[in-house]
Formats: sequence, structure tokens, C-alpha cells
Amino acid sequence: MEFTCEKSDLQKGVSAVERIVAARSTLPIVSYVLFQADKTGLRLSANNLDLGVELGLPAKVTKEGAILVPAKTLGGIVSRLPDTKISFKLTEKGTIIISFGQSNFNVHTLPPDEFPALPKVKDGKTFSLPTNLFASMIKQTIFSVSSSEDKHVLTGVLLDLGKGMVGDDSSIRLVATDGYRLAKRGEKIKIKDDVKGKVIIPAKALQELFRLIELDGGEDELNIHFSGDQISFRFSDVALVSRIIQGQFPDFRQVLPKKSGNKLVMNRRVLLEAAERAGVIASGSANIVRFEIKGGKLHLFASTPDVGTIDEIVEAEIKAEVKSQIAFNIRLIVDVLKVMETEKIVLELSDNLGPGILKEDGGSDYVYVVMPIKTQEGV
Repeated sequence: MEFTCEKSDLQKGVSAVERIVAARSTLPIVSYVLFQADKTGLRLSANNLDLGVELGLPAKVTKEGAILVPAKTLGGIVSRLPDTKISFKLTEKGTIIISFGQSNFNVHTLPPDEFPALPKVKDGKTFSLPTNLFASMIKQTIFSVSSSEDKHVLTGVLLDLGKGMVGDDSSIRLVATDGYRLAKRGEKIKIKDDVKGKVIIPAKALQELFRLIELDGGEDELNIHFSGDQISFRFSDVALVSRIIQGQFPDFRQVLPKKSGNKLVMNRRVLLEAAERAGVIASGSANIVRFEIKGGKLHLFASTPDVGTIDEIVEAEIKAEVKSQIAFNIRLIVDVLKVMETEKIVLELSDNLGPGILKEDGGSDYVYVVMPIKTQEGV
């Protein structure tokens, strides 16, 4: 095997597959990256048995072949190479010579025979949508997944396909929740009548898919194929396959409130900056910030003993005003404001024990529900 490629292309590919490689595994071979060089160019693959990726890179191949290179060593070398053409040549002794200018590395390799091939999703259902659209859906939901393994299903994002509830004309939805908040993003796309169902995709898989889309630019269509235990994503010259989380995802429809007492329309950036300022004081008191509507204005109030207080008024158009006050973990509010895409957002507040709801004003089908915190002032 012998080929030459640009360092920038190599860096992009290696950084993408290196993240998939298992840090700790009883199967040493999954700590390697598979290099395959043929007349079409260079392909890199990594597979940790739960998640696998394969992507193509431009390369001038003078001799075809395949070899396994240790991921940790490979990543360390490539990140430190100069921005020039890099040559790879496999020796008869089974080492790979990585050279540039008058310098070279000589790295031990393994034959590719035992490397686990990227799984193929058998049967199942297939649909497609714009790659950047799905990336936007991931961005607006994935931050709400649980980091705790106690409820394994909540460490993934629900992909829900088919007809929605009354008033929901979307055909595809991503939903994530950690028990304290829930994010749902829907879109109306063309899918076949038989493409219905629900699967839970591991957050890790969607995180890596999002990064791959960002690296690629996301101009092509994304093809998604899923069965009962696996799901694959293919776009451009990239393929990612993941196991599906088994279990019952909570019925998100039960969480979405039917009505609220107050509806406020305000500038997203203004509310975000005010929330971040309130968070400075609230960080010493479990991040609790009280939202209070009085006198036709929205007040954000936080207090921490021996630190100080903040009472900030946020300009808002208040509809159907009912005097109320409700407290939230301000970090959960900041998180969603950072991923909302419209200039103006809608904040719906109910009573002291009801959840808060954030939506985009005139934007996509996006709903974020956040549970309140009981405080002495709020009850």
C-alpha cells in the first residue's frame, strides 16, 4: 500500500474517526483505524462495536492495500505534521512509513483481517432529508439528554416518525429529556406511508454525526436507514452506524402543557444576556432564578447570601397577563436560549407549580419544557 494526501484532508479524517475508537476495550483491535487505499482514493474506518464510522478522503494512490494503524499513535502524529503533502508506504515488515520532506515516522501496524466491518442495517425502513436540517434538529435537542445511566433510555434521543398529535403537522420529531426538561423539534418532510416508528438513538452517535456534518459542510442529502437494533446515517462520502437503545421512552405528549397563564414575546439575545447575568449571582444558590411578572414587566431575581442580589427587568410583550412568579434553574434556560434560532422567542409561564415553555416566534416546530423549582417565595 502506498499513497499521498494533503495534511489538511488527513487531519480532518483522522480527527473524525479517532473519536469513535474505544478508549478501553477487551478487544484490542478496536483501538486501531483501518486504512483502505484503492483507485477511488483513501477510506478510513473505526468501529467500537457500538458505533462505527467510515469516510473517504482524496488521495493519490500508487499502490492499493489495507492496514490497521493504532489510533492513539496516529492521532498524535497527524496533529503535529506540517501543512504539506504526507506520504504513506507499507513495508514488507508490516510497518507503515509516514513521511514528509526529509523526515519520516515508522509505525507498527496490524493486518486488517480481524477488523470488525461496519455493520449493514438489514431490512428496516429508509428516508432522507437535508443534512443541515437534521443537524439543526440534533443541536436543539441533544443538550437535554440525561448524563445518568440510571435511566438508560434517557441517555438517547427519540426519533419519532409518522403522524403527530392534534395540531402537530410534522412527520419527523427528535425528542430528548433528562427528567427536568424536555426538548422537541419537529419537521415536515416527505416520507413514505410505511416509514413510521420510534427508535432511541444514543447521544454519542448523534454528537459524532453532528461533528461529521460540520466537517463536511452538510450540502448533500442525509439518508437514514433503521431497523429494530441498528441505525445508519449516510451522506456525501461518510457512513455512520450505531446500535439503538432498547427500552420504552417516556410519552413526551403527556409532558407538553395544554395551556399557560402568561405568554411573553421577547428578544432572544436580550433574555439570554439577562439570564447569564442572573446566573452569576445564582451560581451560589443552586442556580435558582425567580421569574416574576408584575406591573406589566418581567423581573429576573436571584439572591445568594454573602454574595448579593440581582433584580433585572427584561423588556417583553406580555399577552394575557396574570400576576405570577416562578423559579427555574437558570442554567436550563440559558442552555436552550443558546440553540434557539429566531430573533424573538415566546416564553409561556403558568402558576408556581407548572412548567415553563419556550418556543421560537415564527420559527420551526420547536418546544422546550422546563420544570420549576419550589422556593419559599414561590409557594
